[in-house]
Amino acid sequence: MNRIKIVSFDVDGTLVSPDFVNAVWLEGIPHEYASENGIDFRQAYSIVCAAYNEIGENRIEWYDLRYWLRRFNLKITMDELFNRYKHRIRIYEDVEYVLNALKDAGYDMIISSNAAREFIFFQIKPLLHYFSHVFSATSDFKEVKKSREFYMRVCVILGVHPREVVHIGDHPVFDYQNPIKAGMNALLLRRHGADADNDVDHIADANGDCVRGEIKNLNEVLRILNVP
Repeated sequence: MNRIKIVSFDVDGTLVSPDFVNAVWLEGIPHEYASENGIDFRQAYSIVCAAYNEIGENRIEWYDLRYWLRRFNLKITMDELFNRYKHRIRIYEDVEYVLNALKDAGYDMIISSNAAREFIFFQIKPLLHYFSHVFSATSDFKEVKKSREFYMRVCVILGVHPREVVHIGDHPVFDYQNPIKAGMNALLLRRHGADADNDVDHIADANGDCVRGEIKNLNEVLRILNVP
């Protein structure tokens, strides 16, 4: 078994709650659109969401906040919008303890996220010193999802065998199935007791030559990797 050297983390739903992201897209943009066009929030929300759906999550524009500011002719900047909702950023309680423990145990840690780099850096600013690399599928590779190829490219850039990496995230396909298809280890994080996935081992552990399965919180990572 290749010894795991690198622990890779998703961001939204893994390190931070989705509250900030939802506030920017579903409150901030409609609010500004309503203000600029003299309509009420509910009407603006409907128009904005219809535009989101028209583009769809399979196009790179979906993830590009600057694109939407231009499309809707909004005067507010990305920085202003982020700062308006920065109080909505919530780092999960188990995160810093686990990152400290992994750092002390000698693990290299990276970010592997679908979010745009601007969203990543703004949300995890207090945690950035833990991570040697930050990879954004949309910003760095122009991929709309974290595919098998995304994870393989990450391993090539880092110069490691996929088996030397374990990825942790909350999406059953993009954070679990796809890294496994790339040859990596993976742990599916289910913080809120989501329905079990039939394609996932429900008890996560280091089993033979791989680490995979479901976990309920990040503290379980320390047990699985035998970190005191």
